[in-house]
Amino acid sequence: MRTSRDVFLTIGKGTYTINTPLENEELDRIKNLINDASGEIIKGAKQEDILMLTCLRLAYSLDSVGNKVRKILENIDKAE
Repeated sequence: MRTSRDVFLTIGKGTYTINTPLENEELDRIKNLINDASGEIIKGAKQEDILMLTCLRLAYSLDSVGNKVRKILENIDKAE
């Protein structure tokens, strides 16, 4: 069983403490995804706006990947 620990997560202008059992490699991947999603947001934006835009970008990315996976699975079903 993994032990939870407190880690720091920076999104936009804010740094948040979260308690997580994730390993460092997993956490680093998640941090990179968040940084990629929030990195292009206008620097003058309010923190609340940065969080909302980051959330929307991550949701869009997840939806896009989900659609691609569904199409791949449909093509596999058709090929069988």
